[in-house]
Order: sequence, then structure tokens, then C-alpha cells
Amino acid sequence: MKVITSIIRALATASGLLIAVASHATTHSAPSDPAQAQLISRGRYLATAADCAACHTMQHGKTFAGGLPISSPVGTIFASNITPSVTAGIGAYTEEQFAAALRKGIRADGANLYPAMPYTSYAAMKDSDVHALYTYFMHGVAPVDRATPKTELPFPMNLRASMMAWNLLFLNAKPYSDDPAQSAEWNRGKYLVIGAAHCSACHTPRGVLMQEESGQTLAGGQVGPWYAPNITPDRESGIGSWSKTDLVVYLRTGRLRGEAQAAGSMGEAVEHSFQYLSDSDLNAMAIYVQSIPAVRQNADGR
Repeated sequence: MKVITSIIRALATASGLLIAVASHATTHSAPSDPAQAQLISRGRYLATAADCAACHTMQHGKTFAGGLPISSPVGTIFASNITPSVTAGIGAYTEEQFAAALRKGIRADGANLYPAMPYTSYAAMKDSDVHALYTYFMHGVAPVDRATPKTELPFPMNLRASMMAWNLLFLNAKPYSDDPAQSAEWNRGKYLVIGAAHCSACHTPRGVLMQEESGQTLAGGQVGPWYAPNITPDRESGIGSWSKTDLVVYLRTGRLRGEAQAAGSMGEAVEHSFQYLSDSDLNAMAIYVQSIPAVRQNADGR
């Protein structure tokens, strides 16, 4: 992610999901089992929602084969290969190990991932969706036996064990549970926003330990050279003047005439992820975002 948000997005490299349904010409042949085919399709959609390919695919490279160099304030981080290659990717991962990496930031070898891989967001994902993702990555993605460069960060960032203490402080490992007081649409929107879409990873400011600041959810954060703006319903600092339709249009196209044009990481998210989501999911996300507490930024002077 950068400064560790950079490290966070960077290191979070073990996290993204799919470039576009069309970009998956590199998947295996269609399975003969209808149930498995349905799971793969569902996993592909979730992978698209999580935008894994943005970090795990090099320009002109094989999908999910890793190797993308990501600059951070403490050095270059190389995205890992998350194809089902047994020698270079995650092909030897059991579903339990896959779930631990996705939701707890723990690799199959027991080493800790950096929170650049937004496992703190993916922790919200339900068991059934983790199962669908695992099925997709193992049976719907072509293995690429290409090793990626090893990330070598200077001390103390090279001590992955330090992430155990960080996780104790800042990782909520509980999957999302629906709020019975809210509508099904609102719950779906929250699940996507805080989980697969990991919106807070970029749009929430971070503290000195690079944790997301409590009480500042989606109030804006620095993402490398880009600033992810405040997307709370505050009318001055955020997007409180936008209608639900405005927000859906922006997520779908990256443009809102007279208001905003997506660039940087958000441009990538629209290009590879949001434009492929269903209308119902984009509407649900908009409903949830418009319901969160508005946060006024001090810089607005109001």
C-alpha cells in the first residue's frame, strides 16, 4: 500500500483477483461437472471484484503469473505468482492454506504476508466464497511455471515475523455477518465494499503503524503518488452531493461529467474490476457507501 500503503498495495500483491472476464483466455478447458463449472464461474466473478490481476499480472504477461515490480518507500516489491503452478505458484496449496493466506495473511510455508496484500479486507469473506475462489484458481486458471523475483526489503521490513504482532493489533479475522436490521441490498453492498473490493485499503487514511485509522473509514488516503479521495457522504469533503445513480455510473465508467474522472489505482479498478460487476452489486455498493458516517476533512476549513 503506500509508504506502506504503497507497501500495502504492493505487498498486498498476494491479493488481487482478475483482470476481466475476457482476459481469461488462459483458463483451463471447461469442466464437465456442472457444479464445479458453476463454482469456477462464481470464483471468477469474485476474483474480478477483488481485482487480483491488477497486482499479479505484468504488462503483456500471463494472467496471475506475478513478477510485477511495485515501487515502495522501502524498496521494490515483486508480485507473486498465484497461478496453480506447483513449482512457481500456489498449486500445492490446500484450501485451508489458501484461506489462511487470503484471510489471515499467512503463506503455506507459515511466513506472514505484508498488509500490502489486503488480507485485512479479505478476512471478511465468507467460507463459501473462499471455496469458490479456491476452485477457480485451482481449476479455472492456467498454471504458469514462471518463478518471480524474490522481494528483498531492508531491515526491519524484511522481518515478516513482526507482522504477527501487527495482526494481533489490527486484524479482525471474523468473516462478515449480515446485519438483520438492514436490507439484503445494504448487507450485500457492505460485504463487497469491506471485503472483496477492499475499498478501505486505499480510501482510508493510515496511522503511524500503517493501520487503517478508526473513525476515518473511507475518508481518503494516499496511494503512492495518487490520493484516493474521501468517499464518505460529507457534502464538502466527500461525495455527499452525488446520487446513487451518480455513484453507480462512476463505478461502471470511471467518469462522472462535471464531477470526477478516475485515474491511477481507481482507473485500474474500473478498467479491470468494477465495470464487470452486475448492476445489482454496483447498486448495493452505492447504497452502503451512502449510508456510512460522513467525515469532514480539516483541510476543508469548515
